[in-house]
Amino acid sequence: MKSILKLTALVIAIVAMQWVTPLSPAAASASQIVPHKALYGLSLKGAPGGNDVVAVGGQMAFEWRDACDGWAINQRNLMILQSAAGLRRSVDSTMTTWEAKDGSSFRFIVNKDFGAGGGEALEGKVQRAPSGSATASFTAPGEVDVELPVDVMFPSQHTIALLNKIAAGEKFFSAALFDGSEFEPAGFVSAAIGLEVVPAGEEELLIAGPYWPVRLAFYGPENETESPDYELAVDLHQNGIARRLEIHFKEFTVDVALQRLERLQPGDC
Repeated sequence: MKSILKLTALVIAIVAMQWVTPLSPAAASASQIVPHKALYGLSLKGAPGGNDVVAVGGQMAFEWRDACDGWAINQRNLMILQSAAGLRRSVDSTMTTWEAKDGSSFRFIVNKDFGAGGGEALEGKVQRAPSGSATASFTAPGEVDVELPVDVMFPSQHTIALLNKIAAGEKFFSAALFDGSEFEPAGFVSAAIGLEVVPAGEEELLIAGPYWPVRLAFYGPENETESPDYELAVDLHQNGIARRLEIHFKEFTVDVALQRLERLQPGDC
C-alpha cells in the first residue's frame, strides 16, 4: 500500500515537467513558460504474475496559470485500483501550489483521500535565504520546520534545468527536489535522457515536434539503496509536454495517456 500512496507525489512530479514552451537552441527561460490545461487517463500497463492488481483506472488533470511573479497550479489526481477479488481502492488528491519565479519561495496545499484507508492534508511554505539555504515550514498535519539541502530545487526549477540538459545534448541529470506532496524532507531524482525521436503524422500542434525519451528514478529521503522507490518513463517534447508516460512501481506499471490539451492565455501582468 505504501507504494500506491506514494503515487500522489509522483504524479505531482510528472506535472512539474509539463510547463515549458519551445526552447531556444541555447536554453530554457522563465519567459518561455506557457500556461495550459491537460488531462491524462490512467490504465494498467503490466504487472508480474501473482500480483493482486488486475486493473487501474482514473485520471490526472491540472491547470497552470501565470501569476506574474510566480507560477500557480491547481491539480487533481485520481487513481483507482482493482484486485483479482474484485475489490476497488482509490487514491484521490488535489494540490494547489505557488512558486516564485526567482526560486525564493514556494507554497503548497495538498489534500489526499485514500478511501477506506483514510486521508491526509498537508500545508506549508518554503523560504530560501539569501545564502541559498531553504527551510520547509509545515503547518499541517503538524507545525514542523524541515531544513532542505542548499541545492534543493522546486518543481519549475527542476523542469527548466532538465530541459536545459536536453537542449545542451546531455544524457544525465540528478537533483534534490521538494514539491510539498509528502510530510518529509526533499527527495532525490535521477534522469537518463535518450535520443531525439521525430513523430510522424501528429495532428496536435503542441506535440507535433521532436521528443526525447526520459527515464526518471525517484528516491525518498530515507532510501539509501540503489533501487528507486519508483520510476517514470516519459516521452518529453521540447515544449515540456509529455506525449506518453509510464509509472513503474515494483508491483505494476501504470500507463498515463494524454487525452486533452489546451493552451491558456497568459495572465495580464
